[in-house]
Amino acid sequence: MHFSRFHPNYKMLNLPPTPIETLERTYEIATAEGLHYVTLGNVPGHEHNSTFCPNCRKNIIHRIHFDVRENSVVDGKCKFCGYRIAGIWY
Repeated sequence: MHFSRFHPNYKMLNLPPTPIETLERTYEIATAEGLHYVTLGNVPGHEHNSTFCPNCRKNIIHRIHFDVRENSVVDGKCKFCGYRIAGIWY
């Protein structure tokens, strides 16, 4: 689940950006409801721009804005605890 922050741009300059607190609250709700792999977008440098293992909670896909800096999914599993990570991995 990806929640992306709105930024005023082009023809929608009359609206404010989504407050970071709103995104953080949606993250808390989604994870409390049992969703895995919840991320926040358009918030460069935010911890939850990355993806965390649902089992050991370690950062398995470290992102800074749009760049993937480290991918710790090996053969479809968390390299730290071996938990199977949903998705197709090459």
